[in-house]
Amino acid sequence: MPDAVCVNLKGEQVVPLARKSPAPKATVLIFYILHCPISRKYTPEINRIYRDYSKKGVRFYLIHEDLDLSNADVAKEAREYGLLPPILVDKWRAQMRRSGATMSPETAVYDSNMLLRYLGRIDDRWITLGNQRPKPTSPDLRIAIDSVISGRVPIVRKTQAIGCVLPKG
Repeated sequence: MPDAVCVNLKGEQVVPLARKSPAPKATVLIFYILHCPISRKYTPEINRIYRDYSKKGVRFYLIHEDLDLSNADVAKEAREYGLLPPILVDKWRAQMRRSGATMSPETAVYDSNMLLRYLGRIDDRWITLGNQRPKPTSPDLRIAIDSVISGRVPIVRKTQAIGCVLPKG
């Protein structure tokens, strides 16, 4: 299999970082495991970011890493949680390896040339596992996307995501 291929919930192969014309201003991959409690708590913010930036030329994918669930189970849970971005199953762990993601939820922001410009948390709401702020003080993903769509490299290129460890095998 080519190193960058994922599978959508219909079983079709998709290359999330494919260069398409017109090129998206940015591509955001959100590594996500449905049963991760922290990922679930981020669902409303993920949906807000998706709605806010999709109309600005940003392409999004939720990259699902739990290969024990069937596509039908993933689709059912995604509907139950109200996830809006398209979901791809990283069947060969290509996107996880390519980006260096290790947690759920963790985000990777690529520019229009498909160069990784940011890897890390959505925001700083979670300080440690079990310890969160009432409101985030730094919307890290939004800052990174804003930088990339403005043609700049984000000042902060990497942050530590807090959540569930992505499966390795």
